[in-house]
Amino acid sequence: MVEILCPHCEGEIELDDDASGEFECPLCDGEFEWNVEEDEKLRITKEAHQKMVDAVTQTDNRIIPSHGFNKMNPVAKVAVGAAVGFQVVMTILVLIFVIFFVFLMLIYFLFGPIR
Repeated sequence: MVEILCPHCEGEIELDDDASGEFECPLCDGEFEWNVEEDEKLRITKEAHQKMVDAVTQTDNRIIPSHGFNKMNPVAKVAVGAAVGFQVVMTILVLIFVIFFVFLMLIYFLFGPIR
């Protein structure tokens, strides 16, 4: 038997001398590899990556939340884009109007009423 430390909780774990592969710590349920060849490490890494990709694909727990935009119909995406564009244009027009109004008020207060 060989005693190793869990890489997650640093608890002592006993393994057989010839044990190799991926293990789960009985103390913290963390997964780790022990005595694994490079080719097998690459395979295990690829499997773990694929599990992560599958988990993200199967749930709405995305790494970067898209708020459902990626799942929308292309026509709906265009409609959302048009609505956002309309809001941006309207905001810019309102800002221009407010700036113009403030400019007129400034001229009125500096030079008085126009006769």
